[in-house]
Amino acid sequence: MTIAVVALCSTILLLGAGFHLYWGLGRGVGAGVALPQREDGTPAIKETAFGAMAVGLILVLVLLLVLGFIGAVRLPLAQPLLKAGIILWAIVFSARALSWSRYFGLFKRVRTTRFASYDSWFYSPSCLLLGLGLFYLALSQTAE
Repeated sequence: MTIAVVALCSTILLLGAGFHLYWGLGRGVGAGVALPQREDGTPAIKETAFGAMAVGLILVLVLLLVLGFIGAVRLPLAQPLLKAGIILWAIVFSARALSWSRYFGLFKRVRTTRFASYDSWFYSPSCLLLGLGLFYLALSQTAE
């Protein structure tokens, strides 16, 4: 079961990182649904290449954290520190998915924009799967 959870989390993280790095390089495909939108369709936050690249690199680092935690790659960090990192990111991704924010999360209030549709179908469920998967890894006996 742990291998399946690691594979699922790794796939989501790799796809998310790939898209964000792609957008950070100035590519436009899919960028129209990458940021939260107000009710009138205008972006709720300012799009920056730096922001997209930062998110992409953070997702790569979380992927390395997962792979280090299960022993697939060697990181210069103690196992308890890796476990704490896994728990921290499980909380972050779960909070993102379950957010009561106006523009994103499963309980968002703005639901009529293109971003909101993608958030409901892809982004928030992916974050929820990541959060649950990372919690599972942190609590599983095989990952100690």
